[in-house]
Amino acid sequence: MSMFASNGTIEKSYTAAPAAVGAAIAAVCTEAGHHLGTVSPDQTRFELTTKRTALNWGTAIVLTLSEAGANTNVRVDYDNSAGSQKALLDGRKNKKTVESFLGQLDARI
Repeated sequence: MSMFASNGTIEKSYTAAPAAVGAAIAAVCTEAGHHLGTVSPDQTRFELTTKRTALNWGTAIVLTLSEAGANTNVRVDYDNSAGSQKALLDGRKNKKTVESFLGQLDARI
């Protein structure tokens, strides 16, 4: 269950264990200045908000990790950050933000 009504979902698979993917998520958040919020006790669910910029209110992202043999499947739900203003092209902007985050994650794994 997401922390919001998702306006988009992306799914990816990584050839790494869930613990390694989780560590990479935390590292990307730290390096990029994103706010890593709630992390589930078993570290299979990460809630974060990307940092705000002059042109972006930030994007709320929930990453759900599931083990698939030696791989890890990642489901990414995203929406506007809480309290941000809504705009017509939010879905497209948020998708680009998530794709950028995933690009950074790909580079770490």
